[in-house]
Amino acid sequence: MTIRSTEAITSYKQKVAMRFSRAAESYDQYAVFQELVLSELMTRFAPNPNDSWVDIGTGTGRALEAMQSVQPQLSCVALDLSFEMLCQAQQRAVGVSLVCADAESLPFKSAAFDGILSSLAIQWCLHPDHLFKEWFRVLNDHGQVLVSTLVSGSMPELGKAWQLVDGRLHHNQYPELETLLNHCSDAGFKVAGAEQKTLTAYFDSVKEAVYSLKKVGASLVTESTDVVSPSRWKAFESAYQQQATDRGIPLSYEVAFIQLTKVDHG
Repeated sequence: MTIRSTEAITSYKQKVAMRFSRAAESYDQYAVFQELVLSELMTRFAPNPNDSWVDIGTGTGRALEAMQSVQPQLSCVALDLSFEMLCQAQQRAVGVSLVCADAESLPFKSAAFDGILSSLAIQWCLHPDHLFKEWFRVLNDHGQVLVSTLVSGSMPELGKAWQLVDGRLHHNQYPELETLLNHCSDAGFKVAGAEQKTLTAYFDSVKEAVYSLKKVGASLVTESTDVVSPSRWKAFESAYQQQATDRGIPLSYEVAFIQLTKVDHG
C-alpha cells in the first residue's frame, strides 16, 4: 500500500482509528483469532524483571494482561491510535500508562524502552521502513522487539469468493515476510527469529466469518468501496459457502512472528 500525501495519510489514519473505536466494545467478544495469535506470540516473550516495555496497538489490553502475568515486575506503556480502545484497556490494565498515538510517530524520547511488543497491529501502518526505524530509535541498546503481523496470502477464501462475484479485491493486501525482514535489517535490527504460520479459524456461517473482521475493526479501509447491495451480498455468501468444510466456514491467515534485537554499535 502506498499513500504519500500528508492529507491522504491523515485521512487513512483517521479511518483506521474510527473503525477500531467503533469496535472497541464488541472487540473482545469476536477476537477469537486475535487471542490465538497472541497466545502463540507470548510463547516467545521472556523479559527481564523491571524492564520497561511498550505494547503498540494495545487494543483492549489483552496483551498487557499476558505480559504482566509472565513478568509482574514489568513496567508497561500501552499505545493505540484509538482512544476508545485505550478506554477499554484501562479497565484491565494495572499500573500501565496509556498513550493515544501513532505507531509510526512515537511520542517517546530515544532509548526509552527495553522492549516493544505488538500483536496484529503493524499491518495497519503505511510505511514499515519508517516504522522500524522509529522503533529502533526508542529502544535501548540490546532492546527487544516481539511482533506478530499478517503477511501475503491472508484470507484467500474472501478473495476466491469475491472473484466469483465481481473479480474485485475486497480485503486488505499484506507484504511478504521477506520484505518486512528487509525493513527490519535496514533499520539496524538483528533478526533473532522469524516464523510464518498458517492459522485458520472456522465459523458456523459466512456472516460470522465476516463479522470476525468487522466486529474487531479489521474491515477494509485502504480504498473506497461501494455499499454491498443485498443481491451482491447474497451472491458473495453463496460463493463463500462453497468453501465450507466439515469444520465450518474457513478463514485463513498467514501470520508472521518476528523477534528482533537492537544491535549495539558501541
